Amino acid sequence: MSEGRPTLSTRMPARDHAPARGRPDPRPMRIAYGVAGLAAASAVATAVLAPPAPAPAAASQQVATVLAPDQAAMAPVRHVVRYVYLKPGQTAPPQAVVAQLPAPTPRVLTVTTVTTRQSGARP
Repeated sequence: MSEGRPTLSTRMPARDHAPARGRPDPRPMRIAYGVAGLAAASAVATAVLAPPAPAPAAASQQVATVLAPDQAAMAPVRHVVRYVYLKPGQTAPPQAVVAQLPAPTPRVLTVTTVTTRQSGARP
């Protein structure tokens, strides 16, 4: 054999690799993601399925409940007027006040014709 080439016995010994480090345990993070997902799902379900909260009472209604019975008669009252449009052939309920809609104003259209040399019409 030639002297210039290294032989198996003269080669550098192979390095021992460092021991493989252990991978971190994924269970705690999986539990954290699961709890966060459960909280998010609960919030979405509550927002979708829960009935809306009632609107706060008007100040006039609160005043009427606080006043004495003799003063409650003088409390302000809010009247509600509901307008119902009847279809042709329908009749109004008994004791209902019927208001007629005003007749629509007639629309007048003025049509002017312009004759040009290109239109083909002769004067």
